[in-house]
Amino acid sequence: MLFLSALAIGMITGLQNVTTEVATAESDVGTTAVTDGMGLLETTKSSAGNDFVNVTIQERTSMWDLYLNHCPKWRPINHIFFQAANVFFLLSFLAPHTPTGLIWLRVALVLGCAFSGLWAWSIECYLDAVVWNSAFIIINFVYFAVQFYLMRPIKFHKDIEEVYIALFKPLRVSRRQFRRVLMCMRNVRHLKCHELYAHEKVTKVDSLSLVLSGKLVVSQNQRALHIVFPHHFLDSPEWFGVSTDEYFQVSIMAMEESRVLVWHRDKLKLSIMSDAFLQAVFDHILGRDVVHKLMQVSETMSVSNGHLPNSYEEGEDKPMLVVKKAGDGPGITALLNRQLQATDPNAWRLGRIDETDHETPV
Repeated sequence: MLFLSALAIGMITGLQNVTTEVATAESDVGTTAVTDGMGLLETTKSSAGNDFVNVTIQERTSMWDLYLNHCPKWRPINHIFFQAANVFFLLSFLAPHTPTGLIWLRVALVLGCAFSGLWAWSIECYLDAVVWNSAFIIINFVYFAVQFYLMRPIKFHKDIEEVYIALFKPLRVSRRQFRRVLMCMRNVRHLKCHELYAHEKVTKVDSLSLVLSGKLVVSQNQRALHIVFPHHFLDSPEWFGVSTDEYFQVSIMAMEESRVLVWHRDKLKLSIMSDAFLQAVFDHILGRDVVHKLMQVSETMSVSNGHLPNSYEEGEDKPMLVVKKAGDGPGITALLNRQLQATDPNAWRLGRIDETDHETPV
C-alpha cells in the first residue's frame, strides 16, 4: 500500500512539474537563458540595445521517472552464498504448521542466516550484517533444540505401555499427555495372594488404582461381589462424588500375585483440571469401568435370587469365595468362575471348582 501511494503521488507530481517558459517583451527588456552545472536556468541581462531577462521554472525529476529509471544499468548477479541464503529463506516460508514443520522452519532459517552471514563476511565485508545474522542463527538454533527435544520418542515400561495402548491411545491421548498423568503416580504396589489392598470402612479413599497384572476380588460384608481383571480400576466408583476423607465401603483382596498402579488421587485431579480433554478422557474411562462393575454385580445378584450368601463366621479367617451346597441353586462362585473364564480361558481348567455336597473354598 505504501508503494502504491508513493507511486500515485509521483505521477501527480510529474504531471504538475512542467517547464514553462515565459517571455515578456518590454521597451528595453529581453530574455536569455544560461544553464549552470546543476541543470538550472539563470537569468542574464544584455547591455546591448535591448536587455533580455530570462525567467525559468526549475525542472524537477518526477517520482514516476525515479521508479522507472532508477537503475539504468543493473549490477552483476550476487554471489552464490547470497542466492543460497534466499533459497533457504524461501523454504522456511513453505514450512507446514506441524511439529515437523517447526523443525523444518528453524533449520531453514539457520542455514539461510548462515549463508547470508558468509556472504556478508567473505564477499561484501559488512560487519553489521555478520553480527545480525550470527544473532539470528543463535536464536533459531535454540528454538530448534527445544522443539527437537520435545519431539523425542517417549517410551514406557512394558506394563505401562500396555495400559497406554489399551485404554488411552484409542482415545487419542498423546504420549506426552500420558506421561503427564504418570507424573502423579504414587507407586506400583505388589500384592501377594490373599493380601488385602483395601479394608472395608478402614482404608481411606485417597488414591486411584489400576490393575496391571493379576486378579483381585471385591467384597462387601465378607460377600463376594465381582472380580477385577488387568487394565481395570479398583476404585473407579469412588472417583465420582467421594472425597478423600471417606472410607472404602468394600474390601479388595488379591486372588493371586498382582501388581497395581496407584495414583495420588488429589494430585491427579489437580493435574488434569486445567486440561478439559484429559478430564473427559478420565471421566469416560472410569465411567465405562463403573458400568462394567455394575453389570457384574447385577449378574451376581440375579443368580443368587437377590441376596449374596455369606459363609463367614465372626472372627474366623475363611476363604472369601464359597460354593453353595447342592440343591441351593446356582452358586456365585460358579458365576465368578465364568467371569474368570471369559477373561482367561485357562482359568477354568487350572482353577476349576467342583460343586459338591459340601462347601469348597476357591
